Amino acid sequence: MAAFKQYLSIRFIFIVMISVIITTSRIFAASPEITSVRFGGDDNQTRFVLEITGDTAFRSFSLANPNRIVIDLDEVTWKIGPGGAQGKGLINNYRYGLYMPGTSRIVLDLKNPVKISNSFVIKGKNNAPNRLVFDFEKVTQTAFAKNISKPAARAKAIRATRSPANVPSGKKVIVIDPGHGGHDPGNLGGIKVNGISEKNVTISASKNIKKILEASGRYEVILTRDRDIFLNLRARSRVAHSNNADLFISIHADAFSSPSVRGATIYTLTETASDKEAASLAARENKSDIIAGVDLQDETGMVQNILIDLVKQETMNLSNRFAGELAPELKKAITVRKRSLRSAGFAVLKGIDVPSVLIEMGYLTNKTDATLLMQKETHEKIGRAILKATDNYFQKNFAFN
Repeated sequence: MAAFKQYLSIRFIFIVMISVIITTSRIFAASPEITSVRFGGDDNQTRFVLEITGDTAFRSFSLANPNRIVIDLDEVTWKIGPGGAQGKGLINNYRYGLYMPGTSRIVLDLKNPVKISNSFVIKGKNNAPNRLVFDFEKVTQTAFAKNISKPAARAKAIRATRSPANVPSGKKVIVIDPGHGGHDPGNLGGIKVNGISEKNVTISASKNIKKILEASGRYEVILTRDRDIFLNLRARSRVAHSNNADLFISIHADAFSSPSVRGATIYTLTETASDKEAASLAARENKSDIIAGVDLQDETGMVQNILIDLVKQETMNLSNRFAGELAPELKKAITVRKRSLRSAGFAVLKGIDVPSVLIEMGYLTNKTDATLLMQKETHEKIGRAILKATDNYFQKNFAFN
């Protein structure tokens, strides 16, 4: 009888294990993957094809200024590259990634206004992937404007993830903001150099910088994003405000037409850019939401939400003091530009009642910078420079408990 009971017990455990394996397999199998992108046609009619392993619902809509087609899918895994590439025919280029949990997004930048003349799914045979097909036809701008619609789903506002009471006594709160993410890959200057996009560099660097700062025991560090997901610019600054941050540091990597240009630059907020290059960079970064297919017309209440003056002089003064501490420390750690301190009207630095800077760590269009910026050792050098500057900043400007 005892042997029989033992047999039943073993059999029960075996059945449970098999059930778990089957269930787990189904979960993983249920996650579709985009494995290939193809284009066909010309500047009058263009076909856009996604190969996908599994099924997904999809929705599309049009946006103007600039003209874009946005395609939202149920969340998928991307197996096709670093987050964006050039298109063909009527499509100038495209970008893709996770828009918000449960929704992936593709944004197609158009050479000419179009309409979607047809969209359908071709089921794969003999374990071949399905093909999601979109046919685009050139139309007039007037006809395109008639089809402009709002996205069916919007990203939820970021809420505070902690209350002041949850912060360990004596620790300052620093928000690190890895630039770009999801279907906004940032600049693709590094693609030809070593196949990397800005969003991958910034998340990797930010995680390593976070470790350096937290290892000191003096700081609590919060990332605006800890994975490859899209956040609009105002949501990023809202993270700093909601978490009562003491510092906000936005991490980026630049691109330039000349591959010889390299080195880091630190930017602070001002309404008047320090030079043409700073103004041009701010203009590119501030278009991030628009290019990524985000409808901004619901953002007009931001000032009321955070209840601060966008150009609060004291905050700007403290930002400049921190930048002044950071510049010499960064120069000791890595190569910096000749004029390493600059200013411009970056949207991600606006609306924050927190001292804030934006760091361009280097240029992905420069072979040396692109290589160094994907190395943990470089990230740690930047992290140690930020740590030293942060210590100096708080010691000189506040009581550091």
